[in-house]
Amino acid sequence: MNNRFDAKKSHYFTRFLALSLLLTAVGNPIAQADKKPAAPPAMPVTVAQPEIRQMAEFDEFTGRFEAYQQVAIQAQVSGYLEAIHFTDGQQVEAGDPLFSIDAKPFQALVDVASAEVSRAESQQILADLEVKRAQRLVKKNAMPQEELDGRLAAVRSANADVKAAKAALKTAQLNLAYTEISAPISGRISDRKIDIGNLIQSGGSQVLTTIVTHQPVYFVFDVAESDYLKYQRRINQGQQSHIADGTMEVKVRLLDEAEFTHVGKLNFIDTQLDQSTSTIRLRAVFTESNEGLLLPGMFGRVQIPVSEVKPTMLIPDKAILSDMANKVVMTVNQDNVVVPKPITLGALGKNGMRVVVSGLENSDRIVVEGLLRARPGAKVAPHEAEPSSTAATRGQ
Repeated sequence: MNNRFDAKKSHYFTRFLALSLLLTAVGNPIAQADKKPAAPPAMPVTVAQPEIRQMAEFDEFTGRFEAYQQVAIQAQVSGYLEAIHFTDGQQVEAGDPLFSIDAKPFQALVDVASAEVSRAESQQILADLEVKRAQRLVKKNAMPQEELDGRLAAVRSANADVKAAKAALKTAQLNLAYTEISAPISGRISDRKIDIGNLIQSGGSQVLTTIVTHQPVYFVFDVAESDYLKYQRRINQGQQSHIADGTMEVKVRLLDEAEFTHVGKLNFIDTQLDQSTSTIRLRAVFTESNEGLLLPGMFGRVQIPVSEVKPTMLIPDKAILSDMANKVVMTVNQDNVVVPKPITLGALGKNGMRVVVSGLENSDRIVVEGLLRARPGAKVAPHEAEPSSTAATRGQ
């Protein structure tokens, strides 16, 4: 009996020991329920305040360069091509010979027309003599007046024949001259579209080559109706000169350029808006030496001033986020809590700095690094950007 009691006592002791070890391993559940979960640590971010610069505001548009002058060379007479006097792609001057068409048939026509002029002039001289003779005879009543009138009419007819013959001779001489095709403008010539020995047809769409003037060069772009109204109201208020009077300076940068280095002037605005796009076409002319960079057909970005020099707020472009159609920056308030702020943007300045038209205060702290960690409403550990990195970020 004692053995049975001892075995039962040993069994209860074993279960108590196991339960004690389990409670020790997992902790007291009642005590655990009283503890609150620890708050996640504040994420580090880098912040900087907006930069204020004295500068003018600009609008930017995409456009394309066009030739100042461009001529498609076509023949004015038909004939076989006899010679080519240029090298593909060379610079030519106005009046330089380009093509020669076989002139022998046209020289023959000139000779025929010249002979016809001589014949008509001989008939004119004869008609004049006949009139003088008839006038003497009429005075002596040896010839009726009707005969004199007929000879006067013959003189007028002979004079008309002379004029017609001379006109035909001039036409033949012009056609002969057209067998030598010269450059009508100075510029760079394209490649030839026809070889020697081919028959050239006049009056059609056959283009022999083209000449393009590379300097000066036009830059053509479209602006929205709202932008045009903004510019025109500034003109009406006397805040800027007229768009197309050739005095407004604009700048263009090319595809591989970071800054607007090419300077031109607006010289044309179209007479009406395009109804399909609600835009109007503007044109600037660039007369600077461009070293062959500004070629017709190239794309570029143009910068148009829209205000006088004034204090302008700029922030790093990389700090701007897109929320559908809105632009937003993440700011950090006095409690180090992230607060998103919608902003209105202006043009992109130098070294990645973007103009802010509205939405920010000078004292706002903007998250410039660590945007992925800056969630709205989250508490962060802000660090001011170092002067060197801030200068690099701000483009100073």
